[in-house]
Amino acid sequence: MNSKSKSSHCATAAWLISIILFFPVNSFAGSRSDHFAAWINLETTANGKAVSKIIDSFANSNRIDSTCNIEWENNDSLLYLNSRQLKIPAELTRRVFIERDNSSFKELSLILRSFRDPDANVRDGLDGLFFYDEENSLRMMSFTTGQRKIKVYPSILKASTDPRKIERAFCTLLPPIVRAP
Repeated sequence: MNSKSKSSHCATAAWLISIILFFPVNSFAGSRSDHFAAWINLETTANGKAVSKIIDSFANSNRIDSTCNIEWENNDSLLYLNSRQLKIPAELTRRVFIERDNSSFKELSLILRSFRDPDANVRDGLDGLFFYDEENSLRMMSFTTGQRKIKVYPSILKASTDPRKIERAFCTLLPPIVRAP
């Protein structure tokens, strides 16, 4: 090997080593697969409770759901159901989902981002919130932390609806993971 070829190989090797050494470590961190979200249903009617029960059963099924691409097994993903722990005022939920009050989106995002549950290893907040509106439309909706829009499932959902359709609506509205890896 001649000296010109040797120096070219050495320069290439030095360049590769410097890239590896100085490349940000967190860029190798990968991505998250665990969804952390909350379910809010302000309705206390039999239908509203039944829809919440279907969602509860789905989220606690301890299975890998291929439709949602969520691993519910071993609490890899978490869904908080009407929990007092969330401390989301009912009035704020109405302003966001029913009135679509723009100033309330930021307030809800802040609550979701700052949510902590050390027992469940939730340190970086929640990705979003599901809402079931029985009062106005019998529709399921979702809000993603940090955004200023509501996703609405287009079909009317009653407890008498096939549970698989309710699960599909849930999967369709699943907020993307917004927490850092």
